[in-house]
Amino acid sequence: MAILFGFPGAGAGRNVFEIWQKKLEPDLTFKEILHNRNLAASCCRTMEEAAERCASEVLSACGKEEERYFFGHCMGAAVAYETAKRLAVNHGISIQGLFISAFTSPDVSIEDGISHLDDTAFAKEIRSHGTFPDEFFVNPAILKLFLPRIRADYRLIEEYQDQEGYVLDCPFAGFFGREDESVTEDGMRNWSSYTSCTFRKYYFPGNHYFYYDHQEEIIETIRERIGEYRNQRSGGVN
Repeated sequence: MAILFGFPGAGAGRNVFEIWQKKLEPDLTFKEILHNRNLAASCCRTMEEAAERCASEVLSACGKEEERYFFGHCMGAAVAYETAKRLAVNHGISIQGLFISAFTSPDVSIEDGISHLDDTAFAKEIRSHGTFPDEFFVNPAILKLFLPRIRADYRLIEEYQDQEGYVLDCPFAGFFGREDESVTEDGMRNWSSYTSCTFRKYYFPGNHYFYYDHQEEIIETIRERIGEYRNQRSGGVN
């Protein structure tokens, strides 16, 4: 069995991967990682804590013999990488492929963060991103409930910068928006230093949130890449 684990971006809701399982069947099972989405649990304050919680989710979902692939958008790309590293170092478990979206390499820090803003300014900023419905911002009860978790996501990624440079033993593929000013060419290219295998880049029209308009294309590319990875592992020709 093969499982593709989806790591959502900062503040994303549970419906961000709504179409993935239907589009991936029957070849792959899809599971969303919900490390900061359970309201009964405390928010992760550090990347180490998030990676540990995600690793536990992965370990509870599949055994050592199953294929594991990770996809992460924005913050989720960094969390996916750190989770894969933790699985390798602490559990001797390797993933078979890492797919990243709209995020610079782990060695590059985020300079213009928003997690420090007060609630009003923070809500205004994330509303401008266009990824939350307007109803979310006009309902004080909903805003009060979810805003701390969204802020925790942003703080987590804004305070993160990799210092180890751990290299994963699996191929990478990266998806990027051509008009995304938050991800530099060097930041994209440097992901190649985090894998001992291949790294391919794919570009799409749009800014940092291109993902929402191109999910089906991304899913199809992931299916193709996983087929190629399997072929390579079995000794086939690329």
